[in-house]
Amino acid sequence: MWYVIQTKTGNEEDVRDLLLKISDPEVIRRCFLPLFEEVRRREGRSRIVFRRLFPGYLFLDTDAPEDVHETLKRIPEFTRLLGAEEDSGEKLFLPVGKEDEAFLDSLFDEGVMHVSYVNQVKNGRIGQVVGPLARYSTHITKLEYRHRMAIVEADIFGKRRRIKFGLWTKEDEPLPWLEEQLAQPKEATPFLPEIDLGLAPGDKIMDDTGVYGDQIFIVDSVDTKHRTVRTVTRLGLATVRIELFADKVRKV
Repeated sequence: MWYVIQTKTGNEEDVRDLLLKISDPEVIRRCFLPLFEEVRRREGRSRIVFRRLFPGYLFLDTDAPEDVHETLKRIPEFTRLLGAEEDSGEKLFLPVGKEDEAFLDSLFDEGVMHVSYVNQVKNGRIGQVVGPLARYSTHITKLEYRHRMAIVEADIFGKRRRIKFGLWTKEDEPLPWLEEQLAQPKEATPFLPEIDLGLAPGDKIMDDTGVYGDQIFIVDSVDTKHRTVRTVTRLGLATVRIELFADKVRKV
């Protein structure tokens, strides 16, 4: 089941590494810090950088919260497994609720909340929305189209929280997964012939569009039909998987 660990903001990675180092490997199935893709504008172009979505919180998948709690006592920095105290003083551990779990599942792709495509129509109204924001577009409390961000308010972990979404538009560099969702039906979509793209799993590459800055990715798989590459990179606590157009990357 999923639980939440609270610690000091900025110490998440240290807590995660120590926890995995001193815990029984069979106790913890997964421990990660959720990230989101923030969009920054520079000289008229959009770039994606990865940021913590819930600073000070880690997510933990385990069936033995009591064992995790005992392990956390051995970590010097302030940290605790969110739960509640019974009248007897015995610790009662509360897993992430079903609604919270469903909410998180709708946002994340392997621990990362990707940008959402938003098409703004006349009078500043929102038109088409694709991506994590689509389900929550009616709950937007703040929209800054020019700065590529939206704020949604939602009740999560027993508290009203403001969640920031990165926005992408038709003015920005195309992203493979967004293009796929925005494209015409497959039978009407032309594809280039399948050819050797000169890339193979294990290759280190950079995105020439500048969307991801100077971040280095490792090729995980190559799709010659769609001329895309699936990549993986390590960012702090998360292993991030990103799809890129093969024609817009270069080996490093």
